[in-house]
Amino acid sequence: MTKKRPINKLYNNKSDRILHILFLICIALTIWGIIIYRLTIIDTKTLFIITSIGTAFAFITIQRFLKISYAIFWILFISIAVGGGTFYFSTLFFNQCFADKETITKEFKIIETGNLARGRRSNCSQPFAVVDFNGTEKQLVFYCDYEKTIKNFSKVLLSYKNGLFGFDIIETKELRP
Repeated sequence: MTKKRPINKLYNNKSDRILHILFLICIALTIWGIIIYRLTIIDTKTLFIITSIGTAFAFITIQRFLKISYAIFWILFISIAVGGGTFYFSTLFFNQCFADKETITKEFKIIETGNLARGRRSNCSQPFAVVDFNGTEKQLVFYCDYEKTIKNFSKVLLSYKNGLFGFDIIETKELRP
């Protein structure tokens, strides 16, 4: 006779509690990572690979070392948040923190402009400009002041630094006619 897993209950055991706390912390780190991502020139394929490695690492670690009462689907979901989110945030954070001191300033041509959807707490649609940053398309989001005038600009002046892992970090951005 095989032993059945117990029905999932909130805070079923110590390992489950640890995973709940890790999950919430990693969600917060992922949100912080998204803020850093907006200022980092990095290919999305590279971030996907980094997140996948983190997910696999977390999945194996959780399966091997923690006695949890979740089904495989939920373990995978938690692994994406905990492992993938941690690797995602760590890569972007350390790349930004240990960037070169030398700042490079260069002008880039705007490929496309537009406005992001207005949020519940926002009174404007944030304008954005897409530039070709040395072969990588990057969406740059600006303040609401440019909501109606973003289409009048053709270039963006960027000041940036080379990050620890080779991904450039935008320091300042300025629209140019």
